[in-house]
Amino acid sequence: MDIFNRSREKEMSYHEKLYEQAVLFQPGSWLAKPVQTVLDHLELLSFQEMRVLDLACGVGRNSIPVAQRIQSANGRVTCVDLLPSAVDKLRQYAALHGVSSNLEALVADVEHYEIAEDTYHYIVACSCLEHMSSEEAFVSKIEQMQAGTVEQGIHCILMSTEVKEIDQETGLEEEGLIELNLSADRAFSILDELYSEWEILTRRQVQQNIQEVKDGRDVLFRSQWITFTARKGVC
Repeated sequence: MDIFNRSREKEMSYHEKLYEQAVLFQPGSWLAKPVQTVLDHLELLSFQEMRVLDLACGVGRNSIPVAQRIQSANGRVTCVDLLPSAVDKLRQYAALHGVSSNLEALVADVEHYEIAEDTYHYIVACSCLEHMSSEEAFVSKIEQMQAGTVEQGIHCILMSTEVKEIDQETGLEEEGLIELNLSADRAFSILDELYSEWEILTRRQVQQNIQEVKDGRDVLFRSQWITFTARKGVC
């Protein structure tokens, strides 16, 4: 099995287990609350009938709070995720939180999902683009996102780069198993070029450490977590 397929299988297994065990918006996992950056940038938009696209939406950590905030303005969130089990739970959570009428949940591989042109006011890609199959696919998906965004619309991209696995007992460090493991510098270089005609709102990176047990070993997953947000049509 090649690295991409091994990485994809690992990611799917991890998320399926998490979504089965953890409850959305309850303490105990990263599903406990939405990403504040996603909500903060939503507040910069004031379109009526706002259209939002949440790529790699999971069970609704971000898309449900977004849907709640734009519901009164007849807004709608389109949610896309690879896992049927995640989409099923998202639909259940949407009903529980009263946003089923303004949230659409679709099962699809984001890399191959066709984004309608000139449609969305806000596109969120949180822990998404590092799961593309190649750098070329990464660039192509961002270009699709850009074509699918209306003037003054905003993109919110958050992704892991430079992923490493460190054995806590031996100190052995190796490259993390993830589909597209870019360096932070390379990711920013690509984003800076692709968004050269957009207004850059946020461009930052922080080190992220996550403790987990892997194959009976205590492992530290370390990455550079980057946040990149931009508005279309303002140079």
